Amino acid sequence: MFFKDKGVAVVAPLSGHVVAIGDVDEPIFAGKVIGDGVAILPASGEVVAPIAGTISFIGEQKHTYGIKGFDGIEILIHLGIDTVKLAGEGFTPHVKVGDRVEVGAPICTMDLDLLRKKQFNLTTPVVITSASMDQVKRLTLRTGQAAAGETVCMRYIGVK
Repeated sequence: MFFKDKGVAVVAPLSGHVVAIGDVDEPIFAGKVIGDGVAILPASGEVVAPIAGTISFIGEQKHTYGIKGFDGIEILIHLGIDTVKLAGEGFTPHVKVGDRVEVGAPICTMDLDLLRKKQFNLTTPVVITSASMDQVKRLTLRTGQAAAGETVCMRYIGVK
């Protein structure tokens, strides 16, 4: 059950269809090795901050972004599956490590046409990192259609 105003909201960083992370066709994500959360089948390539915080990580290949919330919880956005193979092609970052962002602030643009042409799986996991999960007492998910920067796709309650 999704409780509308209980816990910290995490909005969809991409517009598209949200599914539970366990439904992703990639064992590392489906098995929650990296963390727990959702995945988005993107309808647009504009990626925005799902929480307010600080950019804690940008993958060398520009396809992964970490945002540490002001409460210490870290969210990882992994743009597509196996997109590390693109060596950064198709990803345009709009932030750098250390930047503070507000919910909905642009962080990256992903070239969906290029990724589709090269036949990459566009499924984008959005997870609370496994290192942060010990700080989460309860996590609730919302699946279905979502608008980037607007639709809440997860809520968590911290242990504090």
